[in-house]
Amino acid sequence: MIQFVEYKNIDKHKWDDCISKCTHPSIFVYSWYLDIVSESNWCALISNDYEAVFPFVTKSKYGYKYVFQPFFTRYFGVYSVKPFKESLVSEFLDSIPPKFRYIEFCLNESNSLIKRKSEELNEKSYQFLNLNNSYDNIRKAYSENARRAIKKSLKNNFEIRANIEPDKIVSLFKSTKGDDLNIFKDNDYKILINLMNYCLINKIGISYAVYEENLLVAAAFFMFNNQTYIYLKSGLTESGKTKGAMYLLIDHFIQNHSEKNHYLDFGGSSVENVAQFYKKFGAKDCVYLQVKKNELPLLARLVKK
Repeated sequence: MIQFVEYKNIDKHKWDDCISKCTHPSIFVYSWYLDIVSESNWCALISNDYEAVFPFVTKSKYGYKYVFQPFFTRYFGVYSVKPFKESLVSEFLDSIPPKFRYIEFCLNESNSLIKRKSEELNEKSYQFLNLNNSYDNIRKAYSENARRAIKKSLKNNFEIRANIEPDKIVSLFKSTKGDDLNIFKDNDYKILINLMNYCLINKIGISYAVYEENLLVAAAFFMFNNQTYIYLKSGLTESGKTKGAMYLLIDHFIQNHSEKNHYLDFGGSSVENVAQFYKKFGAKDCVYLQVKKNELPLLARLVKK
């Protein structure tokens, strides 16, 4: 039996136990992660006694409740301690209360769904690299362009440092990319810093930075969960881009974490030029689904568009 459960009634111990035991655990759906990115504004569909769960984050606008994918998460979907059939995904989607008139979120890659009249489905992708190999063997799969860029970067006066402060990474991203994107608000950056700090305090996060003559030119933050490093956010100056600083940073990360039965999740992008950059290191695409459903009144639909 699938039940809709408000945030205040979720047993977080049972929730996290389910996530840790499920067939495809993900850092994005642990209760602490959801608390941070949603500011404790999430709810869930729960089957039986936390045998399978489905989280989602909600907001209200113009009097209508809706479900969305918050920043710094990739997907949600069904997480189950037992193998499940495709029909279970449909059952969970059909159990979302009708008061949520608009939904737009993603399902994790273990969730398959046949196209239905009630939803719009779009394929998205992220890039994934197996680090359980020698650095030399992993490097053989680099593109010629990546090897050339790394060689070029080594000619510069670069210094790589580990564990720089989250606010420096976020400031670098904001000043070099965030302002151009024009989608992040001040509170989103606050959430991102809180997320990084939580990971550092709990020893599930690490950062690397590239300096040139004591000037920060590139930085990246990685989270760690289920034998996987997740590339959360990075920043890169124009000078660092020209001189190959990010190529050097990622190559350094791979060199430090190869042969350890780990994986590198590049955080993912369906944007072709970003995805191609990750693929230069031998990463492969993993496909997942975005689900959209719009049952708003006609006028509200036009405003949403």
